[in-house]
Amino acid sequence: MNVLLIYNPFSGNKLFKNYLDYIISKFQKKGFQIIPYRMDQGLEQFISNINLNDYAKILVAGGDGTINQAVNVLVKHDIDLPIGIFPVGTANDYARYFNLPKTIEEITEILLRDNYTYSDIGCVNDKYFINVASLGFLIDISQRTDAKVKNSLGVLAYYLKGIEELPSMKPVYITVNSEEMNFEGEIYFMLIMNGKSAGGFKKIAPFSSINDGLFDIYIFKKCPLYELMPLLLKIHNGEHFNSPHVVYFQTSQLTVNCDEKIGTDIDGEVGTNFPLSISNMQGKLKIITRNNHEEGTIPDHTFSVYEVKNVVEKISTQMIHDIKKPELNIEHVSQNVVSLIRDMPKHNALNYVNKNSLSEAYFESARQTLDNGYLYIVLSSTGSTAGELIGKVTKKDYSHVSLAFDEELKTIVSYNGGENIYSPGLNQEMIEFFYKKKDANIIIYKLKANEDQKKIVLEQIENINKQGSSYNVLGLLLPYSHKDNIMFCSQFVYKMLQKVNLNYFDKKSEDVKPTDFVELDYQRNLKYHSTVFVKDMLR
Repeated sequence: MNVLLIYNPFSGNKLFKNYLDYIISKFQKKGFQIIPYRMDQGLEQFISNINLNDYAKILVAGGDGTINQAVNVLVKHDIDLPIGIFPVGTANDYARYFNLPKTIEEITEILLRDNYTYSDIGCVNDKYFINVASLGFLIDISQRTDAKVKNSLGVLAYYLKGIEELPSMKPVYITVNSEEMNFEGEIYFMLIMNGKSAGGFKKIAPFSSINDGLFDIYIFKKCPLYELMPLLLKIHNGEHFNSPHVVYFQTSQLTVNCDEKIGTDIDGEVGTNFPLSISNMQGKLKIITRNNHEEGTIPDHTFSVYEVKNVVEKISTQMIHDIKKPELNIEHVSQNVVSLIRDMPKHNALNYVNKNSLSEAYFESARQTLDNGYLYIVLSSTGSTAGELIGKVTKKDYSHVSLAFDEELKTIVSYNGGENIYSPGLNQEMIEFFYKKKDANIIIYKLKANEDQKKIVLEQIENINKQGSSYNVLGLLLPYSHKDNIMFCSQFVYKMLQKVNLNYFDKKSEDVKPTDFVELDYQRNLKYHSTVFVKDMLR
């Protein structure tokens, strides 16, 4: 099957084209043939002249404006193929809603899969929008911001342009009519939100859902200029709802009119003329996402990438100080540290980012093993970036532990980083994920567990899967968990055993290390099953 790739060579830092060969290679290995289309004014003619029955999905590389242009053509031609997004533009608010990563390697893995979230779109007169329609003085700042500055400074360019023009800002008089709210008066700007963020403001519409059939409407009324800057700060912090200068409501349809000459904007592009007739088309798009039914952007965590970087630096410093082996490859260590830092933006040690990663098929497989009399504890030495670093600090070869319900490991599960496919947290583990070095291997132990005990453990895992989870990355350094379902691998396995009184050593779950399950087994509760090299299992 073919996959259409629509890309804007001028989006963001203009580097997307450098990844074309990588993307084509990845899709070809999965049996897809990429058909690239370089975005220009001829997209509609191109779409009209191809047989889309030969295509499995459509990929769009660019920012909100590029996605908007592509969606307008696709909806006009009633094309309902799954849409995948490479968020490589200056503004990527629409992609942010779906928790899509920014690295090409990560997003490519997601777009190769078949998980979807349905998305509403808006219609303004004869144009469609995916994220936001807007009007007013501040809105057309993006249209007057120099493209070169925008590509160099990103969202900061909008802020600088806004500050520059604040002294000349004038309100406009508008009328708004809907079933839920009628408004008439002077405003500075108005937002019709389908998503949650716009123009770099991540918390501007925190109550918005992209598939509820409703818009979140924000009208920012005229106010003294000295109150405007504090209001913008409130918008940035998501605290603007209690402002007397803001009108907020939800609706699926509204009209807006203005007699003055003021710009309108649709997803960062020039909008249509007044009067505006705006309606919601619920569930119109099928967006490829990391998980099915993504529920909106992850709340901001209170620690930064720089703080996590400091944690990693402490780990690497301790590692170099403690390990005096002559074969220690410092260059390899440095690469691991850098790789781990790059991976940190996916993590969140204070809020759940992983939900429903385990399928019903997994639970059905586990249920079929409940009467076999054992739980299986699996220690692994995989060669993963995090595992290598943790192993150097702990001076242990086996730096990861998992739990399984069957000896063939079809039901193996643990807390991990998600392998750039799932979010960090509770995930099923595939044998191929362990193969990060040539001698990667696993040791399998059996622990007696009756049917009732296994059933309770499975129910606990099912609850975590529904409630949500995150990988306790900071817990690797500090014995602390912010929420019940924020754990690292050994913490998770120990707590599952604890739930059914099978924890055969006494320790705080936050302090448990992977090798503790063997080294602290003084009464020999574990029965050795086998040691397997991963390369042999993959043959």
